[in-house]
Amino acid sequence: MLGISIGTWALASLCIFVAAFIRGFTGFGLAVIGVPLLSLFFAPAEIVPSIMILAIIAGLQMIPKIWRSIDWKLLGPTIAGTAVGTPLGTWLLSGVSANVMRVLIGAAVLTAAFAMQLGFRFSQRPPASVNAGFGLVAGLTGGAAAMPGPSVIFLFLAAPIAHEAGRATLILFFQASAMMSAVSATVGGLLTLHSLILGALLVPAMLVGNFLGDRVFDKASAKAYRRVVVVLLAAVGAVAAIRGLVGFISGA
Repeated sequence: MLGISIGTWALASLCIFVAAFIRGFTGFGLAVIGVPLLSLFFAPAEIVPSIMILAIIAGLQMIPKIWRSIDWKLLGPTIAGTAVGTPLGTWLLSGVSANVMRVLIGAAVLTAAFAMQLGFRFSQRPPASVNAGFGLVAGLTGGAAAMPGPSVIFLFLAAPIAHEAGRATLILFFQASAMMSAVSATVGGLLTLHSLILGALLVPAMLVGNFLGDRVFDKASAKAYRRVVVVLLAAVGAVAAIRGLVGFISGA
């Protein structure tokens, strides 16, 4: 199985199930949770293209249900900024070591957890230029680590819009970001046959987790899902960052 043992595949599938459940529950989290967890088994450059594939499929699974709730005025400028930043992030991925990337991944996840814990909300809608700026940062982290989440999660959850609209807008943003990252990775030669097959092997776990997370969201409050996500993001971010630091210091 591409040099991957059954045990490694099972553990990787479990990681993707957890990430997809969070993603279905909150509208984000597949890359934020999945990349750090899978980095325990694979190099980031190997994981990122596979996560892009899974993210695209996850979005297609949920878009029909959330389409009417999307906040297009918030989404448009953010996607424009992401389109500019994504190629720069992909270039960064090709030139950064695995351990350095793990540290960056962990830092991004911890930043997302911290922002959510603060509970900051804008008093009014941010202007388009601010949305585009958040999108630019999202493009950099998305192209480099399949993690556009930290900046836009903060933006969309802090915007003065309905809970359902924020989640729906996140879902479509991550769909668009994943597609842009996939194109950028293909042009950069990072989307290989191995990445495609690895992604395909993880699709069943992703579909089940995404479906169940969406069903739980229908019954849960905003306060409950925020609490769960903050704890998970902080834990996963810490693990990824610590492993990267240890590897960098030891030269492994």
